[in-house]
Amino acid sequence: MIHSRLIRLGRGARRPLVVVTVLGLVLSALAVIQAFALATVFSGIVAGTPVDALAPALVVVAAALLVRPVFVALRELAVHSVAGAVTRSVRGRLLDAEAAAGPLARPDARTGTRQSLLTDGVDGLEPYFGRYVPQVVVTAVTVVAVVTILIALDPVVGLVTALIAATVPFVPRLWDRALQARGDDHWSAYSDMNADVADSLRGMETLKLLGATTDRRRTLTESSARLLHATLGQLRLSLLESGLTGFLLIAGPAAALLAAFVRIASGDLAAASVFTVTLLAFEAFRPFRELANHWHAGYLGVSAGGRVLAALDGEPGRARSVQTTDDAPTVIPDDEAIVFDDVTFRYPGAEQASLHGFDLRIARGSVVAVVGPSGAGKSTLVNLVLGFGDPEAGRVSVLGHAARDAAPGTVSLVSQDPVLFSGTIRENLRLVAPGASDDDLAAALERAHAADLVAHGLDSPVGDGGALLSGGERQRVAIARALLMNAPIIVLDEASSALDARAERHVLGDLRTATLPDGSGVTVLVIAHRLAALRHVDEVIVVDDGRVVERGGFDELAASDGLFARLLDAQTDRVGA
Repeated sequence: MIHSRLIRLGRGARRPLVVVTVLGLVLSALAVIQAFALATVFSGIVAGTPVDALAPALVVVAAALLVRPVFVALRELAVHSVAGAVTRSVRGRLLDAEAAAGPLARPDARTGTRQSLLTDGVDGLEPYFGRYVPQVVVTAVTVVAVVTILIALDPVVGLVTALIAATVPFVPRLWDRALQARGDDHWSAYSDMNADVADSLRGMETLKLLGATTDRRRTLTESSARLLHATLGQLRLSLLESGLTGFLLIAGPAAALLAAFVRIASGDLAAASVFTVTLLAFEAFRPFRELANHWHAGYLGVSAGGRVLAALDGEPGRARSVQTTDDAPTVIPDDEAIVFDDVTFRYPGAEQASLHGFDLRIARGSVVAVVGPSGAGKSTLVNLVLGFGDPEAGRVSVLGHAARDAAPGTVSLVSQDPVLFSGTIRENLRLVAPGASDDDLAAALERAHAADLVAHGLDSPVGDGGALLSGGERQRVAIARALLMNAPIIVLDEASSALDARAERHVLGDLRTATLPDGSGVTVLVIAHRLAALRHVDEVIVVDDGRVVERGGFDELAASDGLFARLLDAQTDRVGA
């Protein structure tokens, strides 16, 4: 059965798909020719035909036996080409869809579930496209051709063969809905177990510290049991379908042979024709056996394919809202780097808006800090600047463009827990600057106050996720990486929380003097919890309940009787915190 929606996923492999199909047709043609030649040989032997007269038929048989392996090898190469083209295309589209949707589009999706879809789910499409889809065409063409030949030999035998052959592909369809449901259950159980394992590996240290390893082991055991139950349920139904299909594949040639004997007994068919009928009847049903094998091999891909399409179609995906100011775009001065114009934003599924009526303008080349209590909207502000979401109302602009449409490399993020990749310090820095020299890398680390890392050497390993570095060292490497990126806007989201207060002040002070290759200044947006380190920023923005409630210089706000002063007092113990 061809799933019309899934065929869309194979558009990146159309040419190799055609090659696999053509090679399959050639192999079927060779098999039919070989059957004719063998039937001639057997008939001749029974009739006492001299061996010399059978030589041409024997040559055809030998040639077919020699040539078929060559075409089998060529088909296997083409199958691998299809598999590679499909997986590259689908994985690339999935990654593009994930990048376009951003982290806010699927807040409930587990990392392990998405990972299993991207790896095993896409791998499951290989046998579906590489073998099953071409075999559908090969089966249809072969059956029609062989049945036509049989009808030409004897209409009764041909019609009996055609009737059973037409039944074979339709009987299993009685189980399609049930098999699809079992396949969906199996894939859900598989992806859930994968997610549980991924969560356990990622949080192993925390589980041990909390003494929760026993509970976690119980969770993994239950996940494994669900997967086993789903697998056995799918296998039971598959075996029932396979048994019925297998019976029809045996019954077909047997019925054709029985019809041939009846016709021979009535004198309507020559006795020698029994060999031709028998061998051709087997060739009429042989493609169905291969089709059934490929169907079961590729069913994992069929089960995952629906979820792949859902991810590509945005189900569940980001709900792109209409930015009301797009129809009459706001004029943004050239000297403004970031603009929030009457922005309202609500996370998917949330009742309350995180930002409402939010207005903010940040000048190019300035260093601005955003502070506020937990839940005030600081992280939401960062997500919107990075283009991870669309506001319900208003407009978020970065360097004069909608944040979602800002050119790659416009904004560089350094988070509180930055992502480092397994490898060396040099490899992590060159992710954003492949052509940078060692001197450039060392200079960036110096500016990030990571001289100790320079001393240890750029080839020092960072470990899995930066595990060989301290929290402060990981943050310094991430800051150096952001500087090497030469982005006009750098966002520091609690990026210096693991540094001591003095180092934090030095880092922020050095960022004030950072420049781009054209000599223009870098705009730095700092999300900070430790307020004392912000004394030398250009401006402090105080956010509360999704709105800007105060803004001004550090000393000015500290001397006022506002929220910033209360937050600062709480941190400096001038009042009880």
